[in-house]
Amino acid sequence: MFLSKTKATEKWLDAQCDGTAALHTLPACMSLCDLKNDNYYQLVIVDVPLFDFDAKPKLKVYKGTNLTSEQNLPGIPAAVESFYISEQEPRIPIIAVAIASSVLFYRNMKPYYKFTIPGLDIDPLERDVWKKLPIEKPENVDALIDTLRTLDLSRMTELSQELCALPEDSRASFIKTNADTTLERLSVITAMASIKKTSNETKSASCLILATESGELLILDTQAFVVLHQARVCSFQGTPSIISASGQYDIDFRLVISTREGSLCLLRKGWLVGQHIVKLENPAAGLALLPIDQTIVVVCMDNYLLCYSKKGKKLWSVTLPQPAVCMTPVCLPHLGINLVCVALRGGLVQFYCQKKLVDQFYAPETVSALTFGRLGQEEHVLILVTSDGSLIVKILKRTAEFPTTENIYDVKTACEEASGNLQIPKKTKIFVEQTLREKEHAATIHNSFQSELWRMRLTAARATVDVISSADSNMSGDVGLAAIKMAAEVLGLGPVFKLFLVLENISARKEATNLNILIQADHRHYQVDRPYLELPMLVPGAPLKLDFKITVVTDPGDGLPPVDLTPENSFIRVLIFKTGHSKPLIASTVVMPQPEPQQLGSF
Repeated sequence: MFLSKTKATEKWLDAQCDGTAALHTLPACMSLCDLKNDNYYQLVIVDVPLFDFDAKPKLKVYKGTNLTSEQNLPGIPAAVESFYISEQEPRIPIIAVAIASSVLFYRNMKPYYKFTIPGLDIDPLERDVWKKLPIEKPENVDALIDTLRTLDLSRMTELSQELCALPEDSRASFIKTNADTTLERLSVITAMASIKKTSNETKSASCLILATESGELLILDTQAFVVLHQARVCSFQGTPSIISASGQYDIDFRLVISTREGSLCLLRKGWLVGQHIVKLENPAAGLALLPIDQTIVVVCMDNYLLCYSKKGKKLWSVTLPQPAVCMTPVCLPHLGINLVCVALRGGLVQFYCQKKLVDQFYAPETVSALTFGRLGQEEHVLILVTSDGSLIVKILKRTAEFPTTENIYDVKTACEEASGNLQIPKKTKIFVEQTLREKEHAATIHNSFQSELWRMRLTAARATVDVISSADSNMSGDVGLAAIKMAAEVLGLGPVFKLFLVLENISARKEATNLNILIQADHRHYQVDRPYLELPMLVPGAPLKLDFKITVVTDPGDGLPPVDLTPENSFIRVLIFKTGHSKPLIASTVVMPQPEPQQLGSF
């Protein structure tokens, strides 16, 4: 099953290897981005000190393997993400670093904004105890602290947890010092990801996804820094550890969340609680929601690589030769395939296309973190950080190909036997792969198509009913007499305007009688001389022209219109209805122009 080292290394170029980098990082603390908007991608990584407890973690930027900048961080991050907050030029990415209960945002590698997640509810018993502690007699303090210990430790504030852990001789001074401290219970960010807002373009605006230790999931608007959506990861208590996202926030998206307890949960747009789909035997070391077939690939902390459908059905599994350390998806659009790269203990790095092993190579040491994407001006670059601190950069050859299925090999072998060394074009290979995928998932594809088709029909039917019910149009339907068409025109500079209406019977032979016209306007803004008018009979081919005088209410002192008259609310409604009917035949909105200021006097 395993490939030889010689065959594997044919696909990758050893671009750079820095054995003196002394980097120690986490799999979620690496990101590739175009920092200066010059189409030259750089590596942003967090260096976590292992043995020096006084040293602070550092946010470093590498251009190739050359360190270009670094700055200290206040704590060890849970994750690092790079994304764009708007479509404006120049498009400079934002670096988000999640530390404890806050997210630090950097722009041009300078502090830009700090966001703190909303606080959690505090138990009323804990509030009551802290109100009594500063004024209680010393002999009764122990009893109040024992009352605090009855609460679940995870539901207590850090202040109460610290008080319960103190020896008896230190409690009095601690209570006195913190008597006026406001109780606050904040969760800790354990995982972070980003998702495109409206478009799948590389540099389009994104939203930030935060998962907390208390099981809450927040989707953050990166322009206003407000929470757009808040949900629970699952219906029971679970601590998120890895997030994989697919789709766009404004259209539709899916989030797959792995928890420390070994559960996989699915969250879709509009859901307030995630759906538990899989219970893993061991916690996940890596997770990927593949974009093409929307399958969930997860590598566990044992020797298994697993694949599940969106509903939690197990599709296949692979036994790995060594326990897995981390994993990253490898998207190759030019080949039409998505691989997963799994780093194993001992330095072995393997690439899988579904359950088929398509490539592998050995690193000098066990790989502790890796990522795949653009670096410099190369599109397909694999970056590895080993346990001894080395930084390794490998570039995928442009001529590299990965055999994806056994059927492809059968087709190629048959063609070569029939026609010698016939080379199958890449487009033909992609077509065959797509055909095989459609055969394997025909029922799923058909059900998805039917679901979207019925959803489109339902949306169209609802929109049609809304239009019919509101009568918001400049043309009426056939109500038994005739269909009426109306056109409106506003003339004048203000504050006095003339509204001209043209009513026309567009039926062939029917006449329209017993019609009335009503003009609705906000009396604080407009005055209409004839708001109600009975109309004569309308016959086909003879349009009826009407005019109405509409005056803007102005201040007698300065001749200016009201302050609250804005282009958004400067409109009137024209209603045409039949005598004895409550529903109007035509309900049209006429936008009024802004009036010119009056000349109150001359010099």
